[in-house]
Parts: sequence; structure tokens; C-alpha cells
Amino acid sequence: MTAAALPPGILGQRRIRRMGRGRKSLYIGIAIMLVMLVCAFFPEFVAPYDPLAFDYNAIMHPPSLAHPFGTDNFGRDVLSRVIWATRIDMQIAIFCTLFPLFFGTLVGAIVGYRSGWLEAVFGRLVDLTITFPFLVIVIAIVAVLGPGLLNMYIAVSAVGWVFYAQLMRADVQVQRQSEYVAAAKVLGYGEARIIFRHLLPNAITPIIVYWMTDMALDILLGSSLGYLGLGAQPPTAEWGVIIADGKNFMSTAWWISVFPGIAIVLAGVGFSLVGDGIADIFRRRR
Repeated sequence: MTAAALPPGILGQRRIRRMGRGRKSLYIGIAIMLVMLVCAFFPEFVAPYDPLAFDYNAIMHPPSLAHPFGTDNFGRDVLSRVIWATRIDMQIAIFCTLFPLFFGTLVGAIVGYRSGWLEAVFGRLVDLTITFPFLVIVIAIVAVLGPGLLNMYIAVSAVGWVFYAQLMRADVQVQRQSEYVAAAKVLGYGEARIIFRHLLPNAITPIIVYWMTDMALDILLGSSLGYLGLGAQPPTAEWGVIIADGKNFMSTAWWISVFPGIAIVLAGVGFSLVGDGIADIFRRRR
């Protein structure tokens, strides 16, 4: 029996099932993100111990009921440190992407609509940026400015906005050929209104999806810089710093590095699932 021959009720049920399957990943991602946000905003209520408190009677104890994630070489509770580190890593995800998101989107929309010499200059800037690996550029900038979270935010923002602008420019160049843009020009609308009232709302979907993915990548980047000693500085609880603290004890106290590594993976999965779910919703609406 073809789809056209099926009763409307059955067709509706099938659509609902497909939508439910498509949004399961979104719901799972939202659940993961909610847990992360609770740990980030209320770590003092979630963490069982002080993340900086030394307990010399519980040095490198394996996971137990008292310490579910074990303790490190100073007797600090690893679970508490992983929970408190969520606040720092969520800050990294937000502060490393806010400026690139807004500035890159604005520049990309203007360049994509105006083209001409603006596009030529932007093209050379993109070529210069992608010539070197992103991580190498960030490490070089942080090495010049000095280690620390603020300098890491500056380094990532100074380079990251180019990718948002490149994505927005490409989509705006496609959208400006649409009939609604031609109609807006006939009606005498100015360039600012066409860009911000018409082009941006129709071209923002890829930016939102990329933003979700970029936050996951920036958490990984922040953890990598923390591991290298260029990001958050000890004794600050940050996932990369905790992994670095346990790298010399992998054979005797594997839990010190493994559990923060799992937290990084979960955060990345959460952001990616939310991004995929949002993209699926926009595709269905289109």
C-alpha cells in the first residue's frame, strides 16, 4: 500500500514516530547539558567535598562509597574537583565563542551581501588564517600573552571569529539571490534592513549548529591548554588540569585522569547532540 493510500490518521502517527526518533538525540543532549549546568551553577550543593581540601589520610584512594571517583595524590576528592571544574569549562565554552559568534556573524553578513573589495580583503584574511593550524595559532598567542584563562579567551576569539564569518558569508551569498531579497530591493528597503531583518534570520541556522559544535571543541581546546599549563592554572579545578595532575599516576591511580576525561567526552556529546537536534528541527520546518 502506498503512502497516498494510507488513512490520514496512520500517516500522522508515522510522522509523529519519525519526529520522536529524530528528537531523541536532542532530548538526550539537553539532559546532559542540564546536568552540566547544574554542576556549573551550583557546585557547592552538588560536590560532596571541598575541591581544594587536602586529606593526607586518604591519598590516592581508589573509588569507594566515601569517594566515588577516588582521591588524588594530595587526598583531594576527584568527584568534587570534576564537579567544580564544570564551572570553568562551561565558562570556556561560552567566553571563547561569544565574541566570534556575534562579530563573525556580523562581518560575514556584511561581506556576503556587499562583496567587492570587502570580499577580497576577507578572502586574504581567511587564507592567512587557515594556512596555520588553529591550535598552533592559539598556543602562539597564549605563549606571547602569558598563561591564564583571560589570555586564552583573547587568543581563541582573535582567530575563531573568522570561521563564523566564513560560514555566514557563504550562506548570505546564496540567500541574496533569493526572490525575497529582490522584492525588498524593489520596495526600497535599505541595506541594513535587508541584512538584519531578512538575510540574517534566514541564514542563521548553520551558525547556531556550528556554535554548538564549536563550544564542544573549545572545551576540548581549553582542556588541552590546561593540560599543557597554558590555560587554567593549578590548583584551579579544570578538567585538563586534573588530567595533567594524574598523568604521572596512570599505572597506580588511573581514576585521577580517567574521570575528568569522561566528563570532557560527555560535554562534547551533549553539545553535539543538541546541535544535531536543532539542525533537524530547522530542516523539518524548511
